[in-house]
Amino acid sequence: MSSIASMFSNGDSTTDSPASAVAARTEAILEGRQAAADPIASLKELADSLPSLDEVQAVAEDDTSELTDTERQQKDKTESVIRTAVAAGNTAIWIIAQGLERAAKGKWWRRSHPTYAAYVNDLTGRSASYIRRLRSGAPLALETAAQTGRVPNPGQIEETRKAQRQHGTEAAILLFQVVSEVTEELGDKTTAETLEAVRKELPSALPEVPEQARATIERVTRRTLGHGGGDDEPAMFEEDSNDGVRIRTPDGEASASGPQESSTAGNEGDDIEDAEIVPEHMVALKDALKTLNTVNRAITKDVFTQAAADPDDAEEYERVRQVIIKRATAIRNKALHAPKG
Repeated sequence: MSSIASMFSNGDSTTDSPASAVAARTEAILEGRQAAADPIASLKELADSLPSLDEVQAVAEDDTSELTDTERQQKDKTESVIRTAVAAGNTAIWIIAQGLERAAKGKWWRRSHPTYAAYVNDLTGRSASYIRRLRSGAPLALETAAQTGRVPNPGQIEETRKAQRQHGTEAAILLFQVVSEVTEELGDKTTAETLEAVRKELPSALPEVPEQARATIERVTRRTLGHGGGDDEPAMFEEDSNDGVRIRTPDGEASASGPQESSTAGNEGDDIEDAEIVPEHMVALKDALKTLNTVNRAITKDVFTQAAADPDDAEEYERVRQVIIKRATAIRNKALHAPKG
């Protein structure tokens, strides 16, 4: 019998049990005998083979009694799943977390280990604090994997859980899926930082219709990530005076504005005729131009000077300044590479 299958057998010679079938399927995946699309389904089946959390008996913190036959069976079965999941690699980390959720509730380590932390470390080689974070994120992680075919890592799940608290589970899964798709399209990889940047730019409420919610998330993702630009590109904003900033346009001309100017100065794109039927894409561009003009008037040289003068915020100031440069450069590059009319 294989090493993984033996983990499930627990001394039982029967080879056609559900646990043995899962073990055989998991080992086949590990050995590359099954298609790449199978691991997601196999992980879900492995998770489903765990004993029901509702059937695990909670015990008092100071309980040091012997495990009952039921507890011992639940413990053995869960540990087999955990060990198989460990063997499957990092993609199975969420199954490990769900298994240890049951171990924590049943306090199955109470006769074999002095603490839960020691039990976790002995069984998985991970710290108890790390596992606690995994346990809280496991339900969303497995549901995300089931719906998208992509297994999120712990850092990504921390960000999507924040979206879950604000917008709900389906929106959180959509966020992960859309950001993953767009970053791949741009030739990049999805990170926790990428998800955080997009999440923070989402509106306070998303449309209830899934298609509309997806469209909103995709629009925000593309706007946030841009289609290029880097630190070696010229910055969009160049300091000009204490009263304003200068926006460098693609043809090399510059237009300046400042708080002392009238509300219409330099805002050629601010006014959209109400009576005119404007195509949706032009509305989006004109809305963006209005926003840029507002930002241009707000970010003066004096704003940068005062922010830089505070030594307590020096690190945060530099981080924000760099992000402004990158975002502005991304917008500039998109305009530069756009078709000319």
